[in-house]
Amino acid sequence: MRTNSIIVMAAMAASLLITGCKEQAAPIKVCIFPGDYPDPTIMRDGKDFYMTHSNFTYYPGLLIWHSTDLLHWEPIARAVQGHDYSIYAPDLCKVNGKYYIYYPTSSGENFVVTADKMEGPWSEPIKLRVSGIDPGHAIDADGNRYLYTNNGHVAPLSADGLSIIGQNKKVYDPWQYPEDWETEGMWLESPKILKRGGWYYLVSAEGGTAGPATSHMCVVARSKSVTGPWENSPHNPLVHTYSADEAWWSKGHGTLIDDPEGNWYIVYHAYRNGFHTLGRSTIIESVNWTKDGWPVLAEKDGAKWENGGLQDYDYLRHYENPLMWAKWEPGFDNGTLMTTTAVDASYEITAKFSIGDNARAGLYLFYNEEAYIGVQGNESGTFYVKIRNERNKATILKSTDGSNWTTVQKDVDVSTYHHNVYKGFFALRPAYFLAGTARLESFIYKPL
Repeated sequence: MRTNSIIVMAAMAASLLITGCKEQAAPIKVCIFPGDYPDPTIMRDGKDFYMTHSNFTYYPGLLIWHSTDLLHWEPIARAVQGHDYSIYAPDLCKVNGKYYIYYPTSSGENFVVTADKMEGPWSEPIKLRVSGIDPGHAIDADGNRYLYTNNGHVAPLSADGLSIIGQNKKVYDPWQYPEDWETEGMWLESPKILKRGGWYYLVSAEGGTAGPATSHMCVVARSKSVTGPWENSPHNPLVHTYSADEAWWSKGHGTLIDDPEGNWYIVYHAYRNGFHTLGRSTIIESVNWTKDGWPVLAEKDGAKWENGGLQDYDYLRHYENPLMWAKWEPGFDNGTLMTTTAVDASYEITAKFSIGDNARAGLYLFYNEEAYIGVQGNESGTFYVKIRNERNKATILKSTDGSNWTTVQKDVDVSTYHHNVYKGFFALRPAYFLAGTARLESFIYKPL
């Protein structure tokens, strides 16, 4: 049991370390980002690994992480500032010394941002004249660049990677999963391309992102050309949830990655069993290669997860880092709503506010404007709020001195505050609200 708590003073800066197993066992099979970290894209640059995820309408967006061992991660930058669209599944790559992040949006368009180093500064978004979602960058042996999108489409990119220079063509037909599998539908998405030996490998997602526990999956195809024709793996799917009894639901959206020692892994997202409210976590598993050149999991898919795949995490300074907070860009109640992610099935958050004249402040568990729970204060002085979320049962308390508490609501069921009910692909997030001259004095997160 974890008993440590985190106290956050406003405007403090620090770094976050997410810690996996202290001693790395083989094979690896662990959740490296518990909480709301969907659609992971990962790349290796020498001995350094970098990762980012979808940010939807939380801005600044595209939080970039750095690691040297795939288990310990530190946030280093946010690549995109505020915009009026939701950012979906990105793709991160490096070409000719420059870093690129390609990403789709709720506007139906695709964009790219670039930087000379991961810490930034990152360029302003450049619009690409290609439709589709989940872009995946690819480059052939001659240095020609391409951008894959969903439904098996690919378009040629310019040499600098900043524009589309040809027709968007369909070059891949999905692997046909059994008709009796319970999914949301085919939904061929998340094309991720790599080259190993003389083959190009295409890892795609099928089955839908949420919906039933068995919906999502990762499938693999290969070709001698970066644009196909593609041959589907006889071992498909590479990753899949076969039963709602498993520790992780809707496993999919994966990227194959190697380390400097030649070990291979797949990084993907999934919902924790019974907790769609937490959003999709990021998971890593070891991969082996068959003699005829196909990737397979080192442990059989559906195998038991030790401790449910969860490890002990170092929460020290987790929420005090400004990089870990993002604004709900649509706005809320004529004020500012700052959100972060919860990482536990049961936790408690406590906030202390200073409220001036004609000001308001509050603490919430927030999914969207239709699904949230919390309380505001509007009287001048000091105002405390505490929310205890015990396995999707939320209790709210308020206080003026931090010692004597009044219960506002008790044991409210928040288990339906997730995408399958309210859409949007968000998560139920801890959030604080400020309007007028109100200030956040401290924020405490404590696992229960």
